[in-house]
Amino acid sequence: MAMLKTRFSRKLHLVFATMLAITLGLSWYFLDSVKWYEYDVQRIALANNVLQGYQELSRLTFEQYSELNSGVYRSEALEPGVLEMQDRRLRHAVSEVRQGIGAEVAFDNSVHQLGELEALGAIERVVEEFIRNRLLINETLAGGRKDEALSLMQRLDETGIVGHFSQLVQNAINDQKLEVESAEQESITLAHYITSVLPVFMAMLAILTISIVAIFSRSINRSVGALHEGARAFTAGNLSHRIPALREREFARLGEAFNAMARQLFEHRRDLHEANITLEAKIEERTRALRSSNQKLANVDVNRRKLLADISHEFRTPLTVIRGEAEIALRGKSRSREEYRDSFRRIVDQADHTTRLVDDLLFIARADAGEPRLTMRTVSLCGVLETLCEEFSAKAEQRQNTIEYTCMDDKATVHGDAGRLRQVFAILLDNALRYSEEGDKVEVVMGRKDQEIEIRFTDHGIGLTDDEAELAFERFYRGSKAEEHSPGNGLGLPVAKAIIEAHDGRIQLQGVPGEGATATVILPAESRLRVVA
Repeated sequence: MAMLKTRFSRKLHLVFATMLAITLGLSWYFLDSVKWYEYDVQRIALANNVLQGYQELSRLTFEQYSELNSGVYRSEALEPGVLEMQDRRLRHAVSEVRQGIGAEVAFDNSVHQLGELEALGAIERVVEEFIRNRLLINETLAGGRKDEALSLMQRLDETGIVGHFSQLVQNAINDQKLEVESAEQESITLAHYITSVLPVFMAMLAILTISIVAIFSRSINRSVGALHEGARAFTAGNLSHRIPALREREFARLGEAFNAMARQLFEHRRDLHEANITLEAKIEERTRALRSSNQKLANVDVNRRKLLADISHEFRTPLTVIRGEAEIALRGKSRSREEYRDSFRRIVDQADHTTRLVDDLLFIARADAGEPRLTMRTVSLCGVLETLCEEFSAKAEQRQNTIEYTCMDDKATVHGDAGRLRQVFAILLDNALRYSEEGDKVEVVMGRKDQEIEIRFTDHGIGLTDDEAELAFERFYRGSKAEEHSPGNGLGLPVAKAIIEAHDGRIQLQGVPGEGATATVILPAESRLRVVA
C-alpha cells in the first residue's frame, strides 16, 4: 500500500508538475498574445493618426487651391489675415503629420518609418512652394492686376506643383492604408489563432488534470465562457460589450486586453463617425452659405429693377411739368414778364424736386451696395435737434401745433455725418407735423441708454397700423390714410433708414390708428475716449 501510495503520489506530483508546466506555458502564451495585441493596436492607432493627418492636409490644400483659383477668376483677393490663417493651418497640418510619424519612429524605428519622414519632407517643400506662389498671386490680385494673376495661376498649373503634391500625398495615404491594413490583418490573424488554440490547450489541461479540474471547473468555465462571449460579441461588431473581471490572473489580463482593444476600436469608430458628421455639417454650412449668396444676388437684381422702375415712375411727373411749362412758354401768345417768371419758377421748383429725388435715390442705391458717402465727425445731437425744432416752429405755428423738445443728455455725441443726420431728423419731424391734427403737440425726446442714444419723435395724429409700419420703409410706399391726409413721394422714411443704418444704427416706427405714431432712432454713442482724442 505504501508503494502504491508512493506511486500514486508520484503520479500526482507528475500530474501537478505537468499541469504547472502547461499552465506556465499557457500563461506565457497569453502574455505574448496580449503583448502582440497591444503592439498591433498601437500600430493601428499611430498609422490611423498619420493617415488622418495626410487626409486633413490633402483636404486643406484642395480647398485653398480651389479658393485661390476661384478668387483669381473673380478678381477677389483674400484679406492678409485670412491668408495668414490659412498658411498657419497648412503648416500645422504638416506638423501634425510629422509628429505622428515621429511617434511611429519612436514606437518602431524601422527603415520604412525613416522613408516616411523623407516623403513628408518632399510634401512639406511642395506645400511651402504653394504658399509662396499663392502669396504672390494674392498680392497681384490685391494690386488689381488680374491678367498677371491669371498668368501666374496658369504658370502654377503648368509647373505641376498641385499634381505633384496630390501624387505625393496620395502615395503617403496609400502607404499608411497598407500599414493599417497590415496591422489589422495581423491582429485578426492573432485573434483567430488565439480562439482556435485556446480550446486545445484547455482540453489538454482537462485530460491531464481530470481529478483537479472537477474542483476548479466552474471557475475556469466561467472565465472561458466570459472570454468566449466577449470574442463572439466583438466578432459580431458589438464593441460596447465588456468582459467582466475574472479571478484568474491570466484570463483577467486577456479580458482586459480584449476590453482595451474593444474600447480603442470603439473610439476609432466613434471618431470616424464624428468626423463624418463634422464633414456633413461643413458641407451643409457651405451649401447654406452658397444659397445665401445666391439669394443676395437675386435680391440685388430685384432691387436694381425696382430702382429703375421707381426712377421711371417718379421722374415722369416733374419732367412732364417742366416740359408742359416750357411748351406753353414757347408756343403760347406773348405773355408778361411776370408770367414768364412764374413759369420759370415752377420749372426751377420741379428741377429742384427732381434733383432732391435723384440725390435720395442715389444715396439709397449706394447704401444698398454698402458704399454710402458720409463725412464723419463728432456730432452733438442736442444742438442739432434744438436748432431743427426752432426752424420747424414756424411751420408748426401755421397749423397751430407745438413742438416740445426734451434733451436728457446735452453731452451726448455720435460719430457721424451731421448733414445726413439732420436730414433724418427733419424727415421725421416733418412727418410728425404733417400727420398731426391742428392744435396737437409733437414731442421730440433725446436720451441715452448705456452705449446708445435714442431719439423719439411722437405725434398724436392719424397713426398707422402694424402692417403699414413694416411697409413704411419701402421706397415710394404710402399708407392709405397718409395719402389722403398729406401729399408726398414715399421716399422720406427709406432715405432715413438708409442713413441711420449707414451709421450702424436702427430706426423703428410704431403707432395706433387714430392715436398717433412714434418714430425712434437709435444710434451708437461716441465713446468718451474718442471725444477727448
